[in-house]
Amino acid sequence: MSALASVCAIAGATVVLASCGGGSGGGGGFVPLAPIAQPQPQPQPETPVAMHTVGGTLSGITSGKLVLQNNAGDDLTLTADGKFSFATPVKEGSTYAVTVRTQPLWQFCTVSNGGGNAAAEVTGVTVSCKEALATVSTFAGTGTPGDADGEGLAATFQIPRGVRLDAAGNLYVTDAQNKLIRAISPSGFVSTVAGKGAGGTLSDPFDLVLDAAGNIYVTELTTHLVRKVTPTGVVSALAGTAGTAGWADANGTSAKFSQPSGIAFDPQGNLVVADSLGQRIRKIAPDLAVSTFAGSGAQGSDDGTGTAATFSVPAGIAMDAAGNMFVTDFGSHVIRKITPQGVVTTPFGKRNTSGHADGKGNDATFSFPVGIAIDSSGSLYVGDSSNHVIRRITPDGMVRTLAGKAGTSGADDGVGKAATFYRPYGVAVDAAGNVYVADLFNNKIRKITPTPAP
Repeated sequence: MSALASVCAIAGATVVLASCGGGSGGGGGFVPLAPIAQPQPQPQPETPVAMHTVGGTLSGITSGKLVLQNNAGDDLTLTADGKFSFATPVKEGSTYAVTVRTQPLWQFCTVSNGGGNAAAEVTGVTVSCKEALATVSTFAGTGTPGDADGEGLAATFQIPRGVRLDAAGNLYVTDAQNKLIRAISPSGFVSTVAGKGAGGTLSDPFDLVLDAAGNIYVTELTTHLVRKVTPTGVVSALAGTAGTAGWADANGTSAKFSQPSGIAFDPQGNLVVADSLGQRIRKIAPDLAVSTFAGSGAQGSDDGTGTAATFSVPAGIAMDAAGNMFVTDFGSHVIRKITPQGVVTTPFGKRNTSGHADGKGNDATFSFPVGIAIDSSGSLYVGDSSNHVIRRITPDGMVRTLAGKAGTSGADDGVGKAATFYRPYGVAVDAAGNVYVADLFNNKIRKITPTPAP
């Protein structure tokens, strides 16, 4: 056997040569072809694994929203008591976990049977929530009239009216009798930011609001002005005619107000002002054009659209994310709502009836409400001045007394009705639900903190 025949004999085990099998000669050497593909193992079908849902019941939610999260990353938002389940089931034998990622302000929630192995449908998870207690403390001020800066409880104020938080958590205060704007840091240190020194003076400041650049806009009752204070403390007149009460829609200092009080920004960047003795709600546009948004100028409590409505000493303003205004109508003892289209209604309180009854909507009563603020859940907080209490209005329309003893003035710290105030005016609320109160005649700034019920 020739050498070539020997190679051809083993070609199947190694390579196939072009000259094997009776080629016409000519040599040319070995020309290997691609190796023979080896068979690959085929995937076998997986054994089916049961998938189980995770769900349960929720109890105790009285307001706001609760966000639960499972270990698949699903969120479930609930607005009322009832059952819940998550969109993504878990495999049998896999672990599950249910946590309260965000709980409503002023509520504390616990989860039972919130984790384990899913051997079957998980329906026994329970989430139970309780309304928080309102713990009142003194944030700043000794109670003795004065204008001393310093650590919170060593500082002094004289007739604080308005309070407002900035994005960094600093609390700004209109210190009316001292004619100053004070700032309180998150740690409680009090400093004076306007009204003294070369920047200019203030007169009878009532309420204030801040823009993103740190400018402060202040209403002054008896000068009938809206003032602007720069971050360096320079004071100027923004709108209104100094010392002249009246009503005139015009530009800047050509316009007239009559004791402007509450002030806020709307979503379009306009300043909205409660023109208290003008019985109107006014707007100051970024170009300083002043216009009348609601109110005829006549004193009353009629609902209506725009200038068809009437007010009785509108005092405080809070704005929700949709651009609705909530106004404390001081003389009518009610809370008014004004839509972005100017429609005025009276959702809370009994018109022209002073009282301190808790209840839903118009069944509740107030007595000369002044300050008003709104939190991220849509709850309102009201300085109910003559009742000496702070009221909370939840999104379902329920009015409750958050802190203070109705009809009793005092300066006691404590929980709920054990605490006392003396003409609470301005209110502000932070992201954690803490409420800050300008306690007018106590010359203090009080803080109301949500705490778990025992």
